[in-house]
Amino acid sequence: MKRNILFIAMGALVLLSACTKKPWADVEEGSWNNDRKILDIKFAGQAGLAKVKEVDETTGTITVQLATNLVSDMSKVGVETLNVSYKAQSTVKRGDFIDFTGAEAPVITVTSATGKSRVYTIDMTPFTETLVGKYSITGSKVWGGTGPEYGGAAVMSPEAKSWCWYTDEGYGPAAEYDDYIEITFENVLDNGNSTGKCIHYGGVNGKHWNCLFKAKYNKDGETDIDLHKFYRQIPVGESTWVRDYTANTITFTSADGSVSLPAELYPAGTYPVYTGKEIVVEDYALAFKIPLAQGWAQDDWREGIIYTDYDKFVRRPRLYAIMIKPVAEIPAESKTEGTEGKNTVDPPTPPAPAPAFELSGDWKVTEQWVYGGCKAQITKDQTTSKTWCWNSNYAREKDNILTFTPASEGSLSGKLFYGPGADGAYWDYLYVGKKAGVTVDPPIDCSKYYGWLPHTETTYTYNPDDKTPMADGTVPPAGTVAVKINSVITYNVPVLVPGSYTFLGKSALVIKEGCMALALPLNDAPASEDTYKNSDYDRFVFSPLLYVMVFTKQVPNE
Repeated sequence: MKRNILFIAMGALVLLSACTKKPWADVEEGSWNNDRKILDIKFAGQAGLAKVKEVDETTGTITVQLATNLVSDMSKVGVETLNVSYKAQSTVKRGDFIDFTGAEAPVITVTSATGKSRVYTIDMTPFTETLVGKYSITGSKVWGGTGPEYGGAAVMSPEAKSWCWYTDEGYGPAAEYDDYIEITFENVLDNGNSTGKCIHYGGVNGKHWNCLFKAKYNKDGETDIDLHKFYRQIPVGESTWVRDYTANTITFTSADGSVSLPAELYPAGTYPVYTGKEIVVEDYALAFKIPLAQGWAQDDWREGIIYTDYDKFVRRPRLYAIMIKPVAEIPAESKTEGTEGKNTVDPPTPPAPAPAFELSGDWKVTEQWVYGGCKAQITKDQTTSKTWCWNSNYAREKDNILTFTPASEGSLSGKLFYGPGADGAYWDYLYVGKKAGVTVDPPIDCSKYYGWLPHTETTYTYNPDDKTPMADGTVPPAGTVAVKINSVITYNVPVLVPGSYTFLGKSALVIKEGCMALALPLNDAPASEDTYKNSDYDRFVFSPLLYVMVFTKQVPNE
């Protein structure tokens, strides 16, 4: 029985092998392949990309623009690139020539491996670079600012903010508005993009915008800010332009190799940039979109930055549009090269050596700042500006005197006394404001936060070399002072000397000359619970983070 089964199986294998066709035979023979397309084509002098379209099974079109001034003989236009379907054949090959001078439009026939053909008719139109011409610069617009959804952004004429620029010396934004640009065409690149020269003349006044934002309005430093990367998009003097027809953009390359941001050419019209915000173009505009990226524009939500000119022009410019108008001729007297005048930022003047800080002596309370609030909404407030939150005796703190008396001359340790001042009284530190919309009753004692300085004589030890960072990373420049609160507790409090300090992302706290501050951390991190968000109770009672007492040094009576 087993022998019979074996013979049957062997017989089946023989029959199966005899009737099985080679699996790749059709592919090798090409009998399946009716494809007959032009995949890619490029001619000498071609501008942009050729558009290839299959009309039906037997016909197709190739639409192309040729810069006729770059082709010496239109009867012999070279085919620089030609790719067709797999195993298809074409009547024209790469390196052949096409005659565009005949009465009939030239054709290319592509035949598939199976013998089916499609005839492509070439529709050629002479290329005209519409950018070529002479233009006057008539104005500019900047769309910029953090948080347009909160009213933080605007469309502005930069010259309207004259105080931000060197307008008084003639090098503000309006210095460009008697300028002219002249654009000429030279060539079509291998990728089909057009290119040529641009000359940016300085106008009758011979001046250009120097793109310097004045130091006075610099929110993060004390020097002018060089904004050439945002606003010097059309180089002064001669440059090279390239028009990318695929991306529909224009870029300018200056003599030193600097490349502008890509610009879109806006014809006359109204261009919305945000709900209720638009840029109106009367003739043409070159619109440069400023990227949101490292080293470029950045959203800046910091208190004291958002809503400012600094934010709109420096931190978060979004689009810069240069208004241009075609002119028949450029006046001879306007064909000046022009200058930006002083167009670099001087390094900051080194500060005079700070006088040695001396902690000993009498210090009078000047300001009291509280940084507080839940994680969702941290604020910076003066306790004295929120009068409704405290008993009326909160003002008693303002004449208090903090006295450091060293144990001996030059000693860093000694006695400390926080005296009640001329009125002989202290603030009671009672919060009487609202909690969740309801006035608290009874008042809440906040002395553990704001009455931390003992009201009796105690001791202190000053360590000017303690640079331990605070919770937010700020390093106390003048070290810390250890204040003995009672027999068990000693607070190690950062000391701030004159300067500018930014805590928890809020606006800068400036400690003036002749002053110092003690910055007592109250909590290591803001509360995650946001039940009391945006309330005085949240920032002063529920989640206070930092209490900064500013003192003014008192001159000893002679």
